[in-house]
Amino acid sequence: MTWNWGAGSGRATDGSVVGLQLGGKWTEGTGATENALCIDGRLTKLSEELLWEYDWGAPMAPWRVRTRASDALDATLTPRFDRHARSSLGPLSTECHQVFGTWAGTLRGDDGVLRRFDAVLGFAEEARNRW
Repeated sequence: MTWNWGAGSGRATDGSVVGLQLGGKWTEGTGATENALCIDGRLTKLSEELLWEYDWGAPMAPWRVRTRASDALDATLTPRFDRHARSSLGPLSTECHQVFGTWAGTLRGDDGVLRRFDAVLGFAEEARNRW
């Protein structure tokens, strides 16, 4: 089982309070996602799967997450810290890069307004588990 997860919260450049809830891999092809944007307390569901672009071998490089078919989200996390964890017990194993830093980019909620954001605190991760 492999998944991506990311989140962040802060203010857009127009002063709006924004939140990100981003996921991927484990729901691909199911028609269900856990992705959403929150703008000034209003939730916008992102039903499309997200495109995650990053390098597992270089987790401190930027992580880009964007919608595939719309301009609802285009965000890049610039990491400042990588929490790397790995363990194994016989055939069972787990490994995760969870990076913390700041998100910057654009988002568009249900109101149709394109908002820019910068320096939104948050994280992104890839977890690989063999259970």
